[in-house]
Amino acid sequence: MSALVPYASPRDEGDALWVTGGRYTWKATGARTDGQYSLCEVSGPAGYVIPIHQHEREHEGFYVAEGLVTLFLGDEVRPLEVGGFGFAPAGFDHSFRLDSDDARLVLLITPGAAGHEGMFAEMGEPASGPGLPPPSDVMPDPEALGAIAARHGTIITGPPPGA
Repeated sequence: MSALVPYASPRDEGDALWVTGGRYTWKATGARTDGQYSLCEVSGPAGYVIPIHQHEREHEGFYVAEGLVTLFLGDEVRPLEVGGFGFAPAGFDHSFRLDSDDARLVLLITPGAAGHEGMFAEMGEPASGPGLPPPSDVMPDPEALGAIAARHGTIITGPPPGA
């Protein structure tokens, strides 16, 4: 018998972190899926963008649940609407930008708990309430973020697209 147990979580439930100005809500963690995958929902203000990076161990799927999102996959720029999907295998440069205030991007990461969960926990802080973190004039230190990412198997290979 498996130690796994079924569960369901409503739209606004999950372990939420505020990370670099966005909200990352874990719907499924590697601990709950026996390391098979992790599932995280990302929301943020229009224009929220992350640095170009690649993962040493993890493959990442991107599903647009709401709003407009642009994926950067290598040299390809892919604007996506609701229902759009993208995939970045381990070792492949990628990034994303939320293009509307209502954007919700679902990240499917496999294997689970191989790096993303710890990286976001170290980069961010537990969300102290619903919604996005308060706006801040303090920009995250790119070198510090790069060091955190590297400890968790992610290599930042460039600045956020458009920066």
